Amino acid sequence: MRTLPALAAALISCSAMARDYYVARNGDDDGPGTRSAPLHNIQDAMDKLKPGDTLHIGPGLYREKLYVNVSGEPEKPITIKGGPGVIISGRGIEGENMIYIENRSHLRISGLELRDNLGCKDGSGIRVYGSGTDIELRDNTIHEMRGTDAMGITIYGVDAQKPVSKLVIHGNRIFNCEPAPSEALTLNGNVQGFVVSNNVVHDCNNIGIDFIGGEDWISKHPEAVTRDGICSGNRVARCRSNYEDGYAAGIYVDSGKNITIEDNYVTQCDLGIEVGAENKGFTASGIIVRNNTIYHNDKSGIVFGGYEDKVGRVTNSKFTGNTCYENGRHRSEHNGELWIQWASGNEVTGNTFVSLPGQPLVNVEPGGQKNNTVDANRYFTSTGATEAAFLWGGHDITGFAEWKTTTTWDAKSSFGKVDISLPAKSD
Repeated sequence: MRTLPALAAALISCSAMARDYYVARNGDDDGPGTRSAPLHNIQDAMDKLKPGDTLHIGPGLYREKLYVNVSGEPEKPITIKGGPGVIISGRGIEGENMIYIENRSHLRISGLELRDNLGCKDGSGIRVYGSGTDIELRDNTIHEMRGTDAMGITIYGVDAQKPVSKLVIHGNRIFNCEPAPSEALTLNGNVQGFVVSNNVVHDCNNIGIDFIGGEDWISKHPEAVTRDGICSGNRVARCRSNYEDGYAAGIYVDSGKNITIEDNYVTQCDLGIEVGAENKGFTASGIIVRNNTIYHNDKSGIVFGGYEDKVGRVTNSKFTGNTCYENGRHRSEHNGELWIQWASGNEVTGNTFVSLPGQPLVNVEPGGQKNNTVDANRYFTSTGATEAAFLWGGHDITGFAEWKTTTTWDAKSSFGKVDISLPAKSD
């Protein structure tokens, strides 16, 4: 026979058990939310969730914009799951964000198609704001974000003391969005410890994937920047800026720290991969860019450094094992497969650079001529080594031998045709 304390403990244990809730187009919000008697609206169901609970969203078109006002607990995340045929449309619904998460933790959101965020003025398909930990966004499709600053996935770490941490953004697809003058997928401010992997970002009117620090409105703290993360296996295509002269990178680090960018494919953007520091007093450092394939971009392949002497710098970063192939498709631009701006203390080794005829293989601005190591790379252009083009401090250099003599770089580098395997399709 159970004693009263034991019985009370058992009842508490039962009440704390994780539950599965269901939503369906034919559901009823007065029902229990079970598989056989689902709820009708996603928001109503989401408001019921407790740590460890899972919300299953059935196929159909839902016209909602959602506010996640619940958190899980360690080892008891809250899970919101969609699947094939689950479409959440913002058409005709007030609000700037399709899904908004502020100061929440231990969340899993997956399998949703988010679309039709129209007439947007600073909003996102999914926006995480403030602080939080252990958030995973997986296998979502986000498109038709239209307007100004109409972004796909946005992480804003605005709390200088508490970062957004243990963040995973994996397997999402973002396309046909209008993020300009912002970015399609961005981590900005106090974000520490993340994985951004296997996402596909294409056909957006500014930067594809961005890791940012130093913006005043987010955080002025020099250490509260996006840091300590991995960006791997992503495919970025046709992300071009629609303003000024169009210098949007497929993947961009702006004053971030200790970030590895590896095994990504970037094509048909303004720039391929860029590491910079737009804000004076901030530095991008500890960035590793390796084993990426960067091809057929409009203006350059790999770019690093502050874009002028009045802004920040790039230091202590490494660029290795990358393939830059026939970038500079806009023949009026002469930026190089490799473009070094205001930067020092960086290493560029073991890369392959193949330029179009008449386009420079390397372009080094005055602010990048000292204290960088460039060596053990492979170069090729179809016009041959004696006609290979380079730029050094704004001056033309013709010929690979003259390049090595003038710069004292690339002593162990080689010139010759290389075998390169490009993807059969971009996206």
